[in-house]
Amino acid sequence: MQAVMPLNRGEPDWVQSLHSFIEPYWDDLLNGEWARSVNDASQTIEEMRGWILQLYPFIHAFPKFLAEALIKVEDDEARSFLIDNIRVEKAHAEHWIWMGIGFGLTREEMLETADGVRPVLRDVQSLTDWLWYINAKGSLPEAVAATSFAIEGVTGELARRLLTGFESYRDHPGVDMNVKTTRWARAHAHYDDMHPRIALDIVKRHATDERLQTKVMMAARRSLQLLNLALMTSHRAYAPAANVIPLVESEQRENDRRKRQLDTAFPERRFRDRRGLGHTAKMIG
Repeated sequence: MQAVMPLNRGEPDWVQSLHSFIEPYWDDLLNGEWARSVNDASQTIEEMRGWILQLYPFIHAFPKFLAEALIKVEDDEARSFLIDNIRVEKAHAEHWIWMGIGFGLTREEMLETADGVRPVLRDVQSLTDWLWYINAKGSLPEAVAATSFAIEGVTGELARRLLTGFESYRDHPGVDMNVKTTRWARAHAHYDDMHPRIALDIVKRHATDERLQTKVMMAARRSLQLLNLALMTSHRAYAPAANVIPLVESEQRENDRRKRQLDTAFPERRFRDRRGLGHTAKMIG
């Protein structure tokens, strides 16, 4: 199992709990279906193009998530971190387009997807919606934990696995594996070792009570869960002869959920005490 990140000695107990809490979800991403199939280059070119295209709107919006968190900042260190990160992520959105072009997508296709002209899969949209929400409506430590600690943190290791798989696509027809194609992955394989550490320092400084620390854990976990789901759904949707798999699976999950609700009876004593029925019965008796 890949550790979330090495802990410094003397970290508070709640930070150790944070690492333990999100480690299974971190591991699901690094050793799950998407990461394995990228690392061993078992994805088809169509699948590679699929997730690159589908995730571009999320990458395009990432600096805007950080800008929402910046509004909440009151200390200079956090402000400097977020301002610098916004600048970096704007450049990385262009690098993502270069990656797509290297695999045969066009700039127009990717920009149209970000503009809403082309459809985005529901699970991918859920990831974007979550990051918008937590950065706009959540506290600063929740926003930083969900975005710069969880998403950027795991992205560093995912980028290294992506680079390993890229070499197997070098001579594939329709692929131009050049310096620009690998720029996004190379950049994130390096700097995403540093950003989550700074982000964690900001989280520790601002998450000063148990309630907020718990919310930080939940926010980080949610980001990892939704990123994993978005990556799996987006490459499956473009698999040969399997374009409807994510929809079918989503419908099955929804049907199972509804069935469980129908099969679950209300408790016998529902509402009785709350509405005073028990007291009324005694008076009648």
